[in-house]
Amino acid sequence: MMEPVGIDAGHGYTKAIRLNGARVLFPSLICPAPATVDLGEFGSQPPLTQVNDKLYLVGEAARRHATPLWDRNKAVDEDTARLIMVAAAQLGLSGPLRLATGLPLSWWGEQRRSFKAALQGLEARVTVPGRLPARLWLEEVLVLPQGVAAAGPILAQSQYLPGPYLVVDWGERTTDYIIVVKKADGRLDFDPAAAGSLELGCHAIATGIAARLTAQYHTPFQAVALADLDTVAVRGERVDLAPLREEAKQSVTRQIGRALHEALGHRLEQVLGILAVGGGSPLLKEALPAVTQPLAAQWANVEGYLGSVAS
Repeated sequence: MMEPVGIDAGHGYTKAIRLNGARVLFPSLICPAPATVDLGEFGSQPPLTQVNDKLYLVGEAARRHATPLWDRNKAVDEDTARLIMVAAAQLGLSGPLRLATGLPLSWWGEQRRSFKAALQGLEARVTVPGRLPARLWLEEVLVLPQGVAAAGPILAQSQYLPGPYLVVDWGERTTDYIIVVKKADGRLDFDPAAAGSLELGCHAIATGIAARLTAQYHTPFQAVALADLDTVAVRGERVDLAPLREEAKQSVTRQIGRALHEALGHRLEQVLGILAVGGGSPLLKEALPAVTQPLAAQWANVEGYLGSVAS
C-alpha cells in the first residue's frame, strides 16, 4: 500500500510530513562524506547517511562542506532527489510512496513535467542515523506550485472570511506571491495575473553578510557557513555578526517590499489580508501593512502538499 508524504526540498531547508503527524526539518545540504583522519577518542565523526552504496553528510553535518541546492532546473538536480529520499527515510517510511512536492510559481509551468518525470519511479536504499535501512520508491508523484499549495490549508480556516487575500511565500532563494479569492462556499480562485516569483529570499541576507566580511577583512567567507553563527573569528578576534545581519535583513526586506509594490500596484491594497509563509515570513511585517503570519508558517507549503495526496 502506498503511503502519502509531503516533502519540500527547498533551497534552504528540507521539510517532510507523513499522515501520522511525524515531521522532519533539516538544512538542504548534502555532499559525499569527505576523507578524514582517524583521531580515535580524540576526535568525533559526524553522523553519516547512506544512499545506495555511497556515504553522505546531510543537513547540519554538511554545513562546513556542502554548497546549497542552487540549480534552477530541479529535474537535473540529483541532490534534490537524494534529499527527498533521505527525508522520507528520516520519517521512518519504506516501500512505495505517493509523493507531493513543489516548485516556485514562476518555475512550475515550465518545469513541473520534467521534475515529475525525474522523480517518478525513483528508487533508493537509504540508511539514516538512528534508523534501520529502508528501501523506498516513488510510485506516484504530484508537483504543485508553491504558494498555491500553502493557501489551501490556511484559507480553509474559518477566521478567514470570503474575499481576496495575498499569499506571500518568502523562501530561501525565491519569494512567491499570488492573490487568492476565497469564495462563499470555501473554494479558492487563484489569479494568474497577480502571481509570480521574485528571485530574492533569505539567502540574500547571508550573502550580504558574507560580502561585507569578505570586503572588510580580505578573506573569503561563504554565506552557507554563516547561517546560524553569532560571531566569526578573524585573525585572533571575534567579530559580532548581529549588526551586519540586521542591516542585511532590512535591506532585503525593503527590496522585497518594493518588488511586490511594483508587481501588484494598487491590488496590494485591495485585499482582506496579506498571509506571509515560509522561512522569511516574520520579516514581511516590516515591509507591508496588515501582514498576518499563520501558525506554522514555515510548514504551510508542505502541509498543503500532503493534503493533496492524502485522500
